Amino acid sequence: MLKKTSLMFAASLVILGLSSTSNAAPKTKYGVTVVECEFDYEDEEFCTDSRLKSYAKVMKERKPNFDGNKIIYVFETNATGYVNKKPYRLVVIDSAKKTVHPFGYSLSAAMDSYGKPMTVNNKGDAIKFDFNINSDRFCFSGNIDAYRNSYGYQDGPFCFKYDREYKSLLRE
Repeated sequence: MLKKTSLMFAASLVILGLSSTSNAAPKTKYGVTVVECEFDYEDEEFCTDSRLKSYAKVMKERKPNFDGNKIIYVFETNATGYVNKKPYRLVVIDSAKKTVHPFGYSLSAAMDSYGKPMTVNNKGDAIKFDFNINSDRFCFSGNIDAYRNSYGYQDGPFCFKYDREYKSLLRE
């Protein structure tokens, strides 16, 4: 009886392990590879068929706009984010290697603690993205929304630097 219970427990662990890693594994389709399909406690799916098609289209039609030879692609999500906002997400696309690297945070317009929109510049914008082809820095003015890692706008941008080793944006 103990042997049968142990085998069932081991099989359960294997099945759970396979199901939890299947979304973490890279997915390739339409000539692009997304290195991470989702993040823990997030609703956003970076490897849906429509997302993969959009990455392939962006890679084909857009010129690099970040860090010399990469494309930052910012898109509004289909999912409702924190506090019922529709946040933006972004990915870094390496056209030469045909890889897509999702950014772990969702980004939304700046709001105060009462949910009232705030302006982030003299133009009256509530959200601003700042990056260019000659730099490996990405800066964002607005709110950062992530599970246990959210930040409200505070008089200046949040800046990230592209780490070539880890192929991701790391907060400065």
